[in-house]
Amino acid sequence: MSEILDIVNAQDEIIGQADRDEVHRTGLLCRLVYVCFYTPNGEIILQRRGMAKKNDPGKLTTTVSGHVGSGQNYIDAAIRETYEETGIKPARDALTNLGVIRADYVQGTYLSYAMRGFFAYKFTGTIDDLIVEDGDGAGFVSLPIDELSTRVQKFPNEFAIVLATEPGKKLMQDIRHLTA
Repeated sequence: MSEILDIVNAQDEIIGQADRDEVHRTGLLCRLVYVCFYTPNGEIILQRRGMAKKNDPGKLTTTVSGHVGSGQNYIDAAIRETYEETGIKPARDALTNLGVIRADYVQGTYLSYAMRGFFAYKFTGTIDDLIVEDGDGAGFVSLPIDELSTRVQKFPNEFAIVLATEPGKKLMQDIRHLTA
């Protein structure tokens, strides 16, 4: 049995719970969080997903991504996932809430129908300060935001679907505004 997630409706209201594996096997609507680290000099830190991941293996994604556990809200899940995936435990007020959008993706038999909460975190360290989560992550890279936007357009298959589609474009715009 895997982690229990809240199931939500299109208005992001909780309507039940289900096992994580069942959620992604049957296409139930759940909640996910993404935290994108940006630096004072306009770089974005991305995480390379581990090759054993069920979706987007080996691809670059936001610094942090994960499920909102049953009974959690987006911000608490973002803090928990950030600590699990980077070793950094940000204060609540250090995370900039960039909003929640619905985006649905199908990758083979993996169904990811989700309300996706996005956050930004101004990180003053370096990627060497980050701890890669055992088994799930495969390291971090840092790219200037303009270079990242260009690479996503030219080489979308190098990136997790969430970055290579509209949510990723909006995320980059939001972070560009934060660094201006």
